[in-house]
Amino acid sequence: MLIKMQQHQDLQLNLHEVIKMASLGKDTRLVMTILFVGAVSGMNVYFYANYGADLPWSKLSHAVLFSLLTIGGIMGIKAFFDLVMNDRMELWLLDRKINMYWEKKNRENQQKQKITDHMRQNGLMSNYQAPADELPSSFLEQMQ
Repeated sequence: MLIKMQQHQDLQLNLHEVIKMASLGKDTRLVMTILFVGAVSGMNVYFYANYGADLPWSKLSHAVLFSLLTIGGIMGIKAFFDLVMNDRMELWLLDRKINMYWEKKNRENQQKQKITDHMRQNGLMSNYQAPADELPSSFLEQMQ
């Protein structure tokens, strides 16, 4: 029973580590935000240079309009990503880490199975005792 509890605690710790690793770090978010702002600003400069410069306004009006369009575009697209994309990206990263964890566990179990089969074929299993999941009753009686 003690071994089963230990295995359960190990599994909980491993899943907690997987979940912790899957989320985006603060540094990664900062870099992504800087790149995002740069990309939206660059697109705004391009489109405003092609289409907005022909508007018959003063230089100050163009500067204010350009600033509002840039900031509004960044805030609008960022709000869309915050509402829709961030959760999907983090869930995808979490699913990927969980799948990698279970694939690793399956590979380890297959390797253990191959080793025990090889030992059984070569007659080495008589010297080897596999660890039991529970403690023998004689041990528990001695403890009381």
